[in-house]
Amino acid sequence: MKQHSSKNKIILLVILWLCLSVAMFMYFFNILDVSNRALVIANQQKKKEKAQLAAQFESYKQAQGELLQLSKESFQPENFFSRDITLVNEIKTLEGLSEKYNLTMELSGISGTVNTAPKAQTVSVLLVIPYSINVKGSLAQVVDFIETLENLSFITNVNNVSVNAADKGSVAASMTADFYLRP
Repeated sequence: MKQHSSKNKIILLVILWLCLSVAMFMYFFNILDVSNRALVIANQQKKKEKAQLAAQFESYKQAQGELLQLSKESFQPENFFSRDITLVNEIKTLEGLSEKYNLTMELSGISGTVNTAPKAQTVSVLLVIPYSINVKGSLAQVVDFIETLENLSFITNVNNVSVNAADKGSVAASMTADFYLRP
């Protein structure tokens, strides 16, 4: 067997090291770079999810604090929803509004009982009682009526509003809305 000189061994090792370095830079480091990018992207997504969850948790804690504060108030959130025995008072409120704004009002479509009313599309056990309101008067009076309707002490959800011209400068507004009842 032929003995290699130490100079040849060193040159051979340097050439081998250079080939290995070129292979690492051309191929293996690219594989590691792609893998690292995927890990960085996954890490960023996890940080984003963590931030979203932290924000949701803070929102939940704030909502709990606000509910606790509201529970100490004289007007409770559950009072927003009518009961079958208070529905008459809400109807009287609507009639009082029409008188206040000097409007002609027709209220129709209120029917059913607590046992036959459909369930609202909520997680709670609210029931929906649909109704229709037709009012007639000046545009300013009708607009005031609608604005007041939006800010009543009980929840009534107005679904559709149709305003048409009527006789001698007056308008007629037709609305469909819902009362929400607690059984």
